[in-house]
Amino acid sequence: MTFDKKIRLIKLKRQNGSGGYTEEASRTIWANVRDIGVTVKYSAVAAGREAEIQVICHRAEYNSDNFTHAEYDGMTYRIESTGAADTIRHIKLILAKGG
Repeated sequence: MTFDKKIRLIKLKRQNGSGGYTEEASRTIWANVRDIGVTVKYSAVAAGREAEIQVICHRAEYNSDNFTHAEYDGMTYRIESTGAADTIRHIKLILAKGG
């Protein structure tokens, strides 16, 4: 597995009363980006969630902050869910379009 794509992990916090968001933290990391499979896409839809792409990254880079969004290839995605990856050192992030 090669981590050859730059991903910017972002932690957004809702501002009181204004409906906007403030960026609390961010970090640029290297990751492996994959299309999601049909099974994952249908499972997400059945659970009332969306799924566009999956990102595999080092668990230590993700777990240090509670990141809520990811930026990849000029698009911002919500982190819909996380899960186990191929090894214990990695984590899989399921991303959906939109903020």
